[in-house]
Amino acid sequence: MSERVALIGLSGAGKTTVAPKVAARLGCDWIDLDLEIARAAGTGAGVGDLIREEGEAAFRAREAEALRQALEVDRRPRLVVACGAGALSLRENRDRLQARAVTIWLRVTPGIAAERLGSAPEGDRPLLEGDAPKARLQTLWEARRAAYEAAATGVVDTEGRTPDEVVERVVALLRAAGWA
Repeated sequence: MSERVALIGLSGAGKTTVAPKVAARLGCDWIDLDLEIARAAGTGAGVGDLIREEGEAAFRAREAEALRQALEVDRRPRLVVACGAGALSLRENRDRLQARAVTIWLRVTPGIAAERLGSAPEGDRPLLEGDAPKARLQTLWEARRAAYEAAATGVVDTEGRTPDEVVERVVALLRAAGWA
């Protein structure tokens, strides 16, 4: 059984909110890949700035390395990883997650995700900037849904649930998989 739990899903699914709560319930550490990427860049730039300055392809390379570090190099005995929404864009990341993590898809529809993110997405979400974040989320959902489905060990629908209810469902899935 893998010693890593990865939370995947669309922006606004609740990965960053749920990850520390799941880790606390399991008595382990957690990381947010976006924060790890920003820290590793060493420039003080956030993820949005890195994407704008370097381009999405360069950011995805940074993301792949951060995921590799979390799943293969990090020596903590157990770890919960909040993945970026686009982490599954690269095949190597999908393969790595399937081989080295129990991967839970926090599923949310683009409409609810847009509501959660607000009318003006944060500066760290450059792929959602512009006049129609809901339409952009719909496009990303359509492009990423098959990858989320293929990589997921389990699925938790987050709509209509509080973060604590989502945590309970994630922990129940992990226990059923023999992890927790």
